Amino acid sequence: MITKVGHIIGHILIFLGISEFVPIIAAMTFNEEGLILPFFICGMFTVFIGMGFYFAFRDEPEKPSRSDVISFLVLVWLLIPVFASIPFMVSGVLTKFTDAYFEAASAFTTSGATILANSALTPKTVLFWRAFLQWQGGIFIFVLAVSIIPLSAIGGSELFKSALSHGEGEGFVSRINSAFKPLAKIYLGLTILCVVLLNLSGMSAFDALSTSMATMSSGGFSNHANFGVNSYGNIAEFILIPFMIFAATNLTYHWSFFSNGKFRVYKNDKELKYFFGIIAIASLIIFANLVGTDTASSTSIIKKLGVSIFTAVSALSTTGYLPDGANTMSLGIVFICIILLFIGGAMGSSAGGFKIVRFKVLFRQADREINRLAHPHGVVPMRVNDMSVTSSILMSVWTLLFLYLASMAIFSVAYGALGYDFSVGVGLTIANLFSAGSMTGLIVPDFLGYSGMSYTSKWVTSFIMIIGRLEIITLLIFLSPSFRKN
Repeated sequence: MITKVGHIIGHILIFLGISEFVPIIAAMTFNEEGLILPFFICGMFTVFIGMGFYFAFRDEPEKPSRSDVISFLVLVWLLIPVFASIPFMVSGVLTKFTDAYFEAASAFTTSGATILANSALTPKTVLFWRAFLQWQGGIFIFVLAVSIIPLSAIGGSELFKSALSHGEGEGFVSRINSAFKPLAKIYLGLTILCVVLLNLSGMSAFDALSTSMATMSSGGFSNHANFGVNSYGNIAEFILIPFMIFAATNLTYHWSFFSNGKFRVYKNDKELKYFFGIIAIASLIIFANLVGTDTASSTSIIKKLGVSIFTAVSALSTTGYLPDGANTMSLGIVFICIILLFIGGAMGSSAGGFKIVRFKVLFRQADREINRLAHPHGVVPMRVNDMSVTSSILMSVWTLLFLYLASMAIFSVAYGALGYDFSVGVGLTIANLFSAGSMTGLIVPDFLGYSGMSYTSKWVTSFIMIIGRLEIITLLIFLSPSFRKN
């Protein structure tokens, strides 16, 4: 197990180290030459450590076991922010390890919560590294969802359908490479298209690049404080909606469509239909709230409808961009956004949340139990995504739901113990557990910002972000005595 996990972690650290050289180009572009050496040193250090792992542990070509997968997922989500945080410290922007780890964890998990309260005073090279790290976290999540997580058999991950094929006996490196190469092409292509469209809409090239990377990763980082993209105008919001949808749905289907022209993958994907159905219903509810509570406003009906759709897509995709007028929205809209964050996107996407297909499983079970009351001796099979839902999958989904609810309660109490109001604690937990920390301003309007948190609160928040991506149960299995013993 240690051999397999150590070798692939070495691969990832080498890739991360090489990526730390990229901000050097930004430093030269924006005349911030003082940051060239810090990023060069960080890149060399990370590559050196990665090569140590790479050569110390040999590659194992056989299929990784479930214990290998669980160990890999836990270690990689905990370790990568450590090395990704070094540029923040060496650059002098975030000198404390707690702050740097928080920012790196938020970026890599695509949460979007930030310590950098005044980004206008932050060097553009550091802002680029933060956005680039978040973009890498997005493709990493896509690749894990396609190649590694289904092997864990956790939370009904077996129900995920991929348009990519994998050999049954492939090892860690082969599985990740076979998923990374095709997905990276479509991921990069959509990012470039988003950059071009945003730049044509009037956004500066740097802001367009940063916003595009934040959008395709479902991250939500913005180069401007307070609100996400409303300072760029309505056209930018309109452009971002389809790209947030791309990021929150199965990327392998997009790859199949753009590479082979197979529109059938969309027609046969019921999860995608539920996704659009939820957006439509949520948009209408938010629109009704805006019209009903803002009758004195001069804002047009079309503008309110656009804000409603943008808000619904931003929340369901867990991108977390704050819409225009977020600080004046009613409690009803906040409640709808919380529900959307909990639901989340589709499996095989960079979105957080419980995932739509899992809710479909629970609704199908409820329907089956109702049918059993009417027909006690009837046989009602359960199928989701054209796959049979076994009792073990059903139990796994219910367990994950319970753990999410329990985590929300436990961490809300933990924030209360740290001195936060109950409503603030609940809001912070929901925003960061479902990878939408950038939406904190809407969910918790009374919160003064992450930069003012105590060190203990920052570590708690960082931990919540990470277990949100681990989907909780993975970490519990890793920490269980029986797992360590075996």
